[in-house]
Amino acid sequence: SISHTWQRQGCGLARTGTYMQVAALPLHPTATYVGKGFPKFGQPREIAHFSRDASRRVRFDKSGLGAYRTPRLPAALDVGFESYVPKSHDPNEPAPLGDVVAALSHKGVRTTDAHILTYRNNLNKIFGTVYNRKDDWEVGVERCADGTVLLHVMDTERKRAEEARRDERQQRMSYWGYKFEQLSTLDGGEDGGPLPPVNANEEFCSIVQLSIDRTKLFMAAEIDCAATGGGGAPAAGCVDTAEEAGERRGKARLSGLSVLG
Repeated sequence: SISHTWQRQGCGLARTGTYMQVAALPLHPTATYVGKGFPKFGQPREIAHFSRDASRRVRFDKSGLGAYRTPRLPAALDVGFESYVPKSHDPNEPAPLGDVVAALSHKGVRTTDAHILTYRNNLNKIFGTVYNRKDDWEVGVERCADGTVLLHVMDTERKRAEEARRDERQQRMSYWGYKFEQLSTLDGGEDGGPLPPVNANEEFCSIVQLSIDRTKLFMAAEIDCAATGGGGAPAAGCVDTAEEAGERRGKARLSGLSVLG
């Protein structure tokens, strides 16, 4: 199995232009990597953030970050599916980096202070490759004149085809995660009162600084909620159904988060 890296010719956040293959990573049996040493990961630290509203307008605040509460269980996760508003995005650019760069600029952080700027999604793909041999992936690699490398999220043809073929049951299963998130946060309405329709466009994104050995990264990741316990500072985290929790624990650790619920 081989994972490919693609690089766009030129630089700019509009991501227009042609791509060419610049490298290929051959994969070997997992046992081959045992005893090869493990890179040192620095503790992630938040340096910027932004929120999106129901219309995907960006605000440089924490209005999109809900407060965690223990959900009332059992709960019917199918409720409200008919009024569900799925996430709307450009299929050619599922996670635009322009909003991340704007949030960093709002905080006075220069992109040149990092070697790599990316969403967590790309690192999940790369680091999980040796454990997941059946799913192909692509990452758009863009080197700017200042030396910073931008990693763009890209969907493969296979994934786009799978999304187009999803039946109602698969759509409902995707909805369950968003519904459980709503039930686990305080911004969904008063206890026992009616909840508004789930809108997947509403989200909060944290941008953290971390290092892998000598490589410094600025990484953006969607955060579900924040919890405060024992009078301490709020702790950001993600909430999941039991079906999702195993995979998300690995993603959360990469961002320095907790899995709640």
